[in-house]
Amino acid sequence: MMRAKWWLGAALMLALGFPADRFLAAGSVLLAGQSDEVARDPYRVELLCTPLVAASRQPVVVSNGAELQQAIDRAVGGDTIVLAAGVTYLPPTPANSFILRNRRIPAGEWVTIRSAHEAFDASGSVRPSKRVDRSNQNLMPKLRATATNTPVIRAEAQARGYRLIGLDIGIQPGITQLANLIELGSDRDPAINVKPSDIVIDRCYVHGNDSGNYRRGVAMNGIRLSVVDSYFENFHDANSDSQAICGWNGPGPFKIVNNFLEAASENIMFGGSDPSIAQLVPADIEVRGNFMTKRLSWRSAGVPVKNAFELKNARRVLVEGNILENVWSSGQDGTAIVLKSANQEGACTWCVTEFVTFRNNIVRGAAHGVLINAAESGARGLPLPEPVNHIRIQNVLFTDIGGSRWGGGKLFRVFGGVSNLEITHVTSTGNATGILDPHSPTDLNPNLIFKYNIVERQYYGIGAGSDEGITTVTRNFAPFVYNQNVLVNTSQSTDQAISDGALKSRYPPVTTIARDWAAVGFVNGTEKLAATSPFYRAGDDGQDLGADFDTLMAAVKGAGNDGCGATRSEKPTGPPRRPK
Repeated sequence: MMRAKWWLGAALMLALGFPADRFLAAGSVLLAGQSDEVARDPYRVELLCTPLVAASRQPVVVSNGAELQQAIDRAVGGDTIVLAAGVTYLPPTPANSFILRNRRIPAGEWVTIRSAHEAFDASGSVRPSKRVDRSNQNLMPKLRATATNTPVIRAEAQARGYRLIGLDIGIQPGITQLANLIELGSDRDPAINVKPSDIVIDRCYVHGNDSGNYRRGVAMNGIRLSVVDSYFENFHDANSDSQAICGWNGPGPFKIVNNFLEAASENIMFGGSDPSIAQLVPADIEVRGNFMTKRLSWRSAGVPVKNAFELKNARRVLVEGNILENVWSSGQDGTAIVLKSANQEGACTWCVTEFVTFRNNIVRGAAHGVLINAAESGARGLPLPEPVNHIRIQNVLFTDIGGSRWGGGKLFRVFGGVSNLEITHVTSTGNATGILDPHSPTDLNPNLIFKYNIVERQYYGIGAGSDEGITTVTRNFAPFVYNQNVLVNTSQSTDQAISDGALKSRYPPVTTIARDWAAVGFVNGTEKLAATSPFYRAGDDGQDLGADFDTLMAAVKGAGNDGCGATRSEKPTGPPRRPK
């Protein structure tokens, strides 16, 4: 059992007037509708409930695109518009989009647009909380974009109360350029009160094509928008960044839960363009239980890739139970997770990324792990935005960071004045060229908490050379808390070989050096500590050092969209009717 104690950083932190509870309070979540506390936890995310609501009116059956738009134009709360599986629905001209109208749907009521197939019923084979995939295409009607840079579905100003279930949403052959396949809110909206709201994309297959430039699956720029149990793939653009889901001009809340998300640049991004609404910061963002990946064939095809997840302007974000993988050096240096505040076009000095919780995730197969850049502008001479602050990285497993197929190898890079960063219970089994690096000797990123981690130290560690260890921590991250970290010394086969004793002398005395990964004591074939490991339940918090493997896997496997416990059927009632 390791002897647990706070090191120099804790005393320094308190001496400078930083209360310990500011750093040690656990993150939490708030369900929509719960009362807020007077002393609100600034990390607390408002979670959207998206329960299925039983239809209260006869279903409307539509057989083509014109009938579908007519049904939407006349819809009232409680309507279910039913589309035949396997039938292609093309938007009518001249709009060339299916437009979700502002029908003044009352709060708590919905217009459902869904596949007729019973598989999508509450007790069907693709019931709520079950993620669809491309094998379910035959159960879905096909909605297709038919014009260049024109979305197949667009929400008009103040549209609200729509749920899309079991739809195959794609692009007609011959259309080779599309910005947004689904557009929920505009980047030109002048005020929050014109934003679309309360729209759910549920168990849909949303995809680009192999050949062409398909920039984005969903532009998420509204209020109370959700994407759940869906499958997004093949979003790529040789001339611009591409995302499965991106939001930059909507206040939130946003729910992105239990989806497969594939895109070349960023699988999910918030920010990236300056909002048109003054002081707007997308907030209350739940990203849970998703699989974010990039197809490896893009590498040989020369498709530029960037990151799995990026924030440039976001507040109160919960990222939990996700798998993020396959990020190589191409359009950028191959960093899986990028967190920054960005004044992209010069008009957003208020832009900020803050109060982010990144926990119980698996990050694997990338050149680098996490980059946190306090502030940047889109061009030289533009003013900087508010710096990144209050980031929690908790119980995360990193594997194959900087492996031979990816290059790179740095786990965390933090620079520019990032404040209040907490890195706890991280296990990283591959980060060959560094554990934690600032930008330069004068780069101060105050209030770091770094404890209970098990990380590889191969070529370099926290800092490099004579600055490694105590020097970098005290110079670049003070005031700080550093406690009970394990460095796994895999340097012996490199030109930076160092003995365990010499390595330990560079770090605070609460550091333990493991001679190799065998000494850590994982259960065979996993990154779970065996009960015989010296680090099992060794933390002064009563937990394993490194990631709690069981908790992490429970979050990854159990993060399906549960509709907040609602089980009511969305199946239409009564005999079908057609729009007049």
